[in-house]
Amino acid sequence: MARETCVYCGAALSEGVREEALLAAKRVLGTKTLADLEAAATGQVSALSPRRYIVIDTTAASVEAIAEACEVSVWEARQWKAATRYRLVKVTSDPPEHSMESRLKEHGLSVHVVPEETVARARTPVRLEAIDAAGLPVGCTLRNDPEAPSVRRELKEEDLVLVISASIRREKLKEPISPKKAPDVRLEDAFLVHLHLRGETRPWEIDPRRTAFEGAGLASAHMTTLALVRRLSATVPHDEGFKNQVPAMAPGLDPLSELVGLKETGAKAPREQGLVVLDNVSQFREYSAWRGAIALVDTGRLR
Repeated sequence: MARETCVYCGAALSEGVREEALLAAKRVLGTKTLADLEAAATGQVSALSPRRYIVIDTTAASVEAIAEACEVSVWEARQWKAATRYRLVKVTSDPPEHSMESRLKEHGLSVHVVPEETVARARTPVRLEAIDAAGLPVGCTLRNDPEAPSVRRELKEEDLVLVISASIRREKLKEPISPKKAPDVRLEDAFLVHLHLRGETRPWEIDPRRTAFEGAGLASAHMTTLALVRRLSATVPHDEGFKNQVPAMAPGLDPLSELVGLKETGAKAPREQGLVVLDNVSQFREYSAWRGAIALVDTGRLR
């Protein structure tokens, strides 16, 4: 698992450590067996072939064509069309002539191929620390790197290509004192928004729990975020397809424990004993990465 912060203490990791973790994650994802992984780690095999994300446009083909090309039932293909326009069908490193994409094209499907390198860059979003939503254009304070100072940027709507929003499932799982007792699970609602812009390889991320909204107003951060999304999506495509994905839970961080004041003073955030935070943030960022890449290619704005 490659991440920007330490999984144990939450401290920001250096660029070298993050790059090493990303390479290790690629080795894990690119090997099918433990023996192959050990061989790759010891340099006994050649470098892994770059992988490709194969995505189909479900609106550009009939249900029967999708079912036959993807080798699924007609009922499942119908669910794909109802759920979202773009469907990720496979991540592969096979040669194009021997992979699924050639068969999909033979059946007349509209196929998008996104390089893994593009997804890897977009998988780590730029965090928006503050937003002046009332401004024209919208003023944003963002931080490209956790160790770098924040900068002020303008969100120009003509540069905006795609808005992706999603409800994030977050669970706080408290380990039981007795193995006979069921674990204490508390569900908490969360919300994330990604803004994909022209000339940007990484999306801007709005998290109402961590992004401050400047200016007067009594509305909550969540409601202000929804209002901003509605305003931006009036002229830019808005993707909400992630809500149809089955949540893939993974260890995450509780945003409430990342208070700016605690970071600046060096104080430690209170932590409940035996508490594990699970969420599907990584799954959403993966979805946003390849979905944003398709939007940038379609508009001719991907560098």
